[in-house]
Amino acid sequence: MISTRAVIGLAVAFCPLALACGDSPERERLDFERMRLQQRYDLYGKSGVFANHQSMQAPPTGTVTRESALDTGAAGTGMSGGQPVASVPVSLTPAQLVLGERKFTIYCAVCHGAGGFGGSIVAENMGPPRPPSLRSDSLAARPDGYIFDVATHGKGRMPAYAVELTPMERWAVIGYIRMLQQSRTLTPAQRADSLRAAAIHSSDSLFSETPRAAGAFP
Repeated sequence: MISTRAVIGLAVAFCPLALACGDSPERERLDFERMRLQQRYDLYGKSGVFANHQSMQAPPTGTVTRESALDTGAAGTGMSGGQPVASVPVSLTPAQLVLGERKFTIYCAVCHGAGGFGGSIVAENMGPPRPPSLRSDSLAARPDGYIFDVATHGKGRMPAYAVELTPMERWAVIGYIRMLQQSRTLTPAQRADSLRAAAIHSSDSLFSETPRAAGAFP
């Protein structure tokens, strides 16, 4: 049998652990840092700030977000009269083109390459059909609304980016792609993309009876 002295000893030994697991100043400090104890209103909770005593307030009548306002018409769909718009239907500032380059680097270059040639490492390891060159003559001839639609809904192996990119960001990316198509100078990363794309196309041509034109857009 366990003696009374042993039971008391076990209780004393585990007392600090019990205190650490319960309410303590340290626990309260951690909870506060994690915003568990910070002053805030919970969803559907009461509030003494507003006349209706509700923490959640409906937006004023007629209020729409900037993104939802772009979800209709040519600016939000890339379509006009059932056809893709020929050119970007919104004004793109230099700052927005810089944004387009940044978004392109994040979402597009991983497959289409830093220079848009389609020579990314992902494309090299993917196998046909590979991400096409964004500098091809066939894509250059496509209307901007077509590219917007592909970015919005995806095509083939390419997923839709409507969630990741707002309509304005998609137009900014398209503006940057058009800049790439017109550029005659290459950064080291873009040059490496170009060389890898050429090697990929050459490799694909060896194993295809009817090789697809370099960079042909699906």
